[in-house]
Amino acid sequence: MIEFIKFIEKFRQVACLVIIDLLAFYTCTTIAWAFRSEVAISFVPDIPVFIFSYTYFILLWWIPIIYIFFLFYEKLYDNNLPFWDETRNIVKAISLATLTIMAIVTLGKMSDRVSRLVLLAMWTSSIFIFPLFRLWGKKILYKAGIWRERVLILGAGNSGRLVMEGIGREKHMGYDIVGFLDDDDAKKGTFINGRKVFGKIKYFPRYLNRLRIKTVIIAIPSLTSEKLSELTSSVQSYATNTMVIPDIKGIALLNTELLHLFYEEIFLMSIKNNLKSLINRIIKRLFDISVSIASMPLVLPVIGFLGLIIKMESPGPAIYAHDRIGKNGRIFRCYKFRTMQKGAEEKLKEILDNNEQFRLEWEKNWKIREDPRTTKTGRFLRKTSLDELPQIFNVIRGDMSLAGPRPYLPREKNDIGKNFQIICSAKPGITGLWQVSGRSNTDYEYRVKLDSWYVMNWSLWLDIAIMFKTVRVVFKMDGAY
Repeated sequence: MIEFIKFIEKFRQVACLVIIDLLAFYTCTTIAWAFRSEVAISFVPDIPVFIFSYTYFILLWWIPIIYIFFLFYEKLYDNNLPFWDETRNIVKAISLATLTIMAIVTLGKMSDRVSRLVLLAMWTSSIFIFPLFRLWGKKILYKAGIWRERVLILGAGNSGRLVMEGIGREKHMGYDIVGFLDDDDAKKGTFINGRKVFGKIKYFPRYLNRLRIKTVIIAIPSLTSEKLSELTSSVQSYATNTMVIPDIKGIALLNTELLHLFYEEIFLMSIKNNLKSLINRIIKRLFDISVSIASMPLVLPVIGFLGLIIKMESPGPAIYAHDRIGKNGRIFRCYKFRTMQKGAEEKLKEILDNNEQFRLEWEKNWKIREDPRTTKTGRFLRKTSLDELPQIFNVIRGDMSLAGPRPYLPREKNDIGKNFQIICSAKPGITGLWQVSGRSNTDYEYRVKLDSWYVMNWSLWLDIAIMFKTVRVVFKMDGAY
């Protein structure tokens, strides 16, 4: 009976996700059909007459079946993934589906019955529409209790707290943290972000049954390998899904492949540094150039308008060039909008000498939150990070990348310390992990760690995710000053 109930719950989840994906598919079909019938003719006057009605495309039932098949193939109805990981798999599934449909249309000589331009327009809209529909749909299902899986965390230390905070930001995954177990008697009965520490770890079977737990996260990286193996095996015999937080924080694992040695009962982690590959560096450079050039019609008028405002408010150049550390430690001139009054560098020493609070803040972050040298326009530019917009010219010149480590000042070389070589193996970026992870609210050491992690885990998808996250952070104007 219990197994039947679990089957019904899983079936309901999958059915709801299929409905969400079908809604996304037919939304994309509507957009693609409208583009081909109404918009395309305005750009390509000689395009053949479009004779297919909207109803005709709706009745092509085999096309959505192929979409759903590849979504199943990529395990998108079974795995609880963070948004950007799921989006990557969705794009892959949709691309495979589009290639398959194109092959069927071409080999089956169906070009007179199915418009390939509509299919391409469907693919283009799908890579945006499907992730958004899933994001909103899963949030609705989570609130309705359909896409929700109860989770118990073993370990109420720092690792357990970090896991809870991360999952709390990713409601999209459908995990609902019920509470913690920990062997520290002092923690029993306490609360961590509203979730209770129930008792000792050895009693986990009791809590799994009582709280209807499906997933258990073992967040005790301090355990020895023998004890961790014993605990994991024990948990696996009770829980449907078991996750383990190993003691390898800070190691580059985003581009890792697991290699199994079955007889020895061990596995190897093959860790790749993608930026060491010439092909990947070329891909990153082509991405930077193409996106920068494509954005010029929008960026240039904004740069001109902001430059005029800056000139009107205070004397001095609107854009200035500042020495920064580039790839391989080479110094280059980095462009920025001027956000301070003229002679700001000369005034800095006086400010630090006369204000202890400013001096301590400067020594910690190399920034001052309420910097008296900043102009009114400059405060807005810093808050929105628009002061970095002229760096698009650095990207085109090849000094910088769209996403990358922070462009550090030469005087910061010693503060970067042992991470200097890693960080300087990549071009600095207009944006980066530092900007989408709290920006100026993060301390200096954490920013350096983020930049090192970015370099060692680089992928084109990571750059794309960072750029989308940057748009959201900039509009929220959160964490910058």
